[in-house]
Amino acid sequence: MHTLKMALTRFVEQQDQYNETYGLFQNHDLRPREVQVQPEVDTRIPLSPELLYLYSHYEMVDAKAEGTLKMKNAAVEIGDAALLFLVAPEHLYRQQLGFRWIGMQEPYEEAHEWPPNHVVIGNVNDDPLIVDTAAPDSAVYVAFEGGAPKRAAHSLADFFSALALLIEAARSYSGEVKDEETFETKPEYFSEVQPQLEELLGEEGAAHLLEYLSI
Repeated sequence: MHTLKMALTRFVEQQDQYNETYGLFQNHDLRPREVQVQPEVDTRIPLSPELLYLYSHYEMVDAKAEGTLKMKNAAVEIGDAALLFLVAPEHLYRQQLGFRWIGMQEPYEEAHEWPPNHVVIGNVNDDPLIVDTAAPDSAVYVAFEGGAPKRAAHSLADFFSALALLIEAARSYSGEVKDEETFETKPEYFSEVQPQLEELLGEEGAAHLLEYLSI
């Protein structure tokens, strides 16, 4: 678990530095807990050791969700390129609706084609971010535009390392990684992060993550 701890520490450092200067949200991020807790998770949802570590040692802070029915989550900004939401553990069941569980109202029907060990932990534009809780080190998959999940990272640690890498690079562009006229990712930003991601995630994993984040 040491590798995941290091990855999360670096991610939070980059997140905080970015948010301090360029962030669009207040009190809406991932923060270390002062005291380790047992996360509140629906018993039907499996947690891998890595997910358990994440939820017991970190919290999703969402000031606007307090006292409302809003699904609490942490916002992860990658410059002006992508906005990723990581859902709080107590709302994981709601995040599975439309994926593992389908239907218009309770009782929802379990989708036979959706592996129960695939847990949706967040989203980008409602496209799911998935952790395979049965895989060693909790492999991360992404799916977009209703397509089949594609592996983006061999481990949850590599995924958070990739996010930290992307945010750190975005900081050097003052958060402006998209061309104002074409809305395409700036070639110089892409050229900087692509080889680093490929070294970390492999060529296919990097391509899947960049596509998912529209970078």
